[in-house]
Amino acid sequence: MKFRILIHKKVDEFLKRISLEDKQRIVDKLKQLENFPTVKLDIVKIAGEANTFRLRVENHRALFKVCEQEKIIVVAKIDTRKRFINSNLNFKDSIMNLGA
Repeated sequence: MKFRILIHKKVDEFLKRISLEDKQRIVDKLKQLENFPTVKLDIVKIAGEANTFRLRVENHRALFKVCEQEKIIVVAKIDTRKRFINSNLNFKDSIMNLGA
């Protein structure tokens, strides 16, 4: 059974601000997450966080949480690599606020 992908409203706002080419690349990768964990993408587990992962799409990073029982993936945040690294604590707070 495939995962359902849910996008946080801030992720949607971010996608509206970037170029159409970048948006298309990111959306294509996010759609591939339906086949998690067998999908072949640049995904790394976030240390110290349960079921939380980082997806790399060129110079952008997406932070997402996997809810195995409900078969849901929640994409909590997307940003450029530079801002992702500089604001790592804010990303963890975003995941914590999602519950699950």
